[in-house]
Amino acid sequence: MEIILAEPALVRRVEQWGQETNRSAEKILETAVQAYLDELERESIRAETQAFWAMYDDLLKKYPGQHIALYQGKIVAHDKDVSRLEERVRELFGLLPVLIAPVRPQPARDLLWLGGRIDRVETT
Repeated sequence: MEIILAEPALVRRVEQWGQETNRSAEKILETAVQAYLDELERESIRAETQAFWAMYDDLLKKYPGQHIALYQGKIVAHDKDVSRLEERVRELFGLLPVLIAPVRPQPARDLLWLGGRIDRVETT
């Protein structure tokens, strides 16, 4: 597949960055696109996670003890066997970000990192 970058100002910026950093324009574009796709994936999974918790009570009634696959706020598959579910999701959605989560009666685990350092404790 060939992708053509047709925005002249953007092409100039990529070329300048390439000269400045001694990297090829292709490598700069590859890195930039990968970073952008990673961010889109993180945003998507964050939205799916919020949707999961918003519908959690209903999910617990319909799919207790199962795993659900959530895409664009909709349940697209469910199964007790997470491996089978993951396989079906990959067949249907390829590499698109789909949240797969267990539906179990347990409280949400929200973690907040406030900074600091965790030291390894040596035991003898």
